Amino acid sequence: MSTTSITSRIAANGMQQHLHAEPATVAECRYAGYSCWFDSDCCNETVRLICEWWTCRYA
Repeated sequence: MSTTSITSRIAANGMQQHLHAEPATVAECRYAGYSCWFDSDCCNETVRLICEWWTCRYA
């Protein structure tokens, strides 16, 4: 029985790219406190917003 790491299995079947890929289309602009998937989902007001724990937050 051979052992394969989870990372190797994910990379082998193309899931790694899927997990780190950002959407190609422009997402709806969301402000602090709104839900998000990526930093690019969050509107950049006067300060930088990041997507942390699926919520737009101030960096």
